[in-house]
Amino acid sequence: MIKSFLEEYVKLKNDKMIIFIIMIIPLVVNLLIGWELSKDVITNIPMAVLDKDNSELSRQIIKYFSDNETFNIIYAQNEEELEEWIHKSKVRAGMIIPKKFSSDVVTLKSPTILLLYDGSHMSIASTAKTIASEILLTIKTGAEMKQIQSRLNMTENQSYNVAMPISFSSRILYNPTKSFNNFLTPGLGMAICQIGIALTAVLSIIYEDKNNIKYVSGYLLGKIVFYALLGTISLMLAIFLQIYIIKIPFKGSFLEAFILSLFLALAVSSLAILVSTLIENRVIAIVVVGVLIIPNTIMAGYTWPVLSMSKSYSFLAWFIPFYHFADNIRNLFLKGTLNNLMGDIAFLFIFSLIMYGLSVLGIMLKASFRRKDKNETII
Repeated sequence: MIKSFLEEYVKLKNDKMIIFIIMIIPLVVNLLIGWELSKDVITNIPMAVLDKDNSELSRQIIKYFSDNETFNIIYAQNEEELEEWIHKSKVRAGMIIPKKFSSDVVTLKSPTILLLYDGSHMSIASTAKTIASEILLTIKTGAEMKQIQSRLNMTENQSYNVAMPISFSSRILYNPTKSFNNFLTPGLGMAICQIGIALTAVLSIIYEDKNNIKYVSGYLLGKIVFYALLGTISLMLAIFLQIYIIKIPFKGSFLEAFILSLFLALAVSSLAILVSTLIENRVIAIVVVGVLIIPNTIMAGYTWPVLSMSKSYSFLAWFIPFYHFADNIRNLFLKGTLNNLMGDIAFLFIFSLIMYGLSVLGIMLKASFRRKDKNETII
């Protein structure tokens, strides 16, 4: 094992591309992700407005939207132009205020403002819909209060209680600003690091005709341990970068982050070693490990929650190593607590042992087939 470990250390000293792939690229990508999401929330959504009423009330409503940093207001001349702008992605939302809107409000006819959203980009549509609903609810409540005050001669507090007979209060815990950076960057950054671990580890196996299981087991274990340690360094550097450079709040324990990173790196490196032992063609091996690792943020439920997936897929997702890491690392950042640390570490460790055992079996079988083919050729 030690000899195999030192082989990789010598290779690391002679081939700086390994450092580039497993550390430099992941750190740069982490910086780019943090920079990209530095605004935390989506702003400056282009919104087309068609004001058919052109009254003081309709202009006041439009001003509420234009004063909100979420929207950039553009005026459309007609419905066809507004729909064309949405179709061509010039705007991502639209608002149509009907004719006689102001007079219908006064006469209690409950006029309708039509809001349109570009559903081809769900993040933008969701943000636009949420903020627009908040603005319109505020406007609606204010209008109802004025009507009640004028018609029933009530005070402002009395009219508010009539307009809003039930009061709701809500708070968003752990990520009160609804920051995309805080939500996405910790896991996405770690996903890039695990790709680096896999792509370097998958190239480490050199095929030799050895039948000594002690030699093979030590040889493979040395490779796995080396890339697990190197990967852990990469993951921890990314965590420090996110905390101290990108300024994502971290409420957890660095020790727990280290333990999680170590066992994820161990699982990923052992999986990559298994692929390397089974597939001798380096190009195909890289493609296979890429297919297994790259989609993990989606497959393991980091960007789309597993609880919203089908039960059968939820069961399969449990076997993905990143599933036992991603939510944990986000919880460490935002909550500072972990629900099932020992259970997730146990899975990652057992997964690594199984991958290691299959790697030993695979390389022994390949060696056995080679000798058999060689003997048949001699005969």
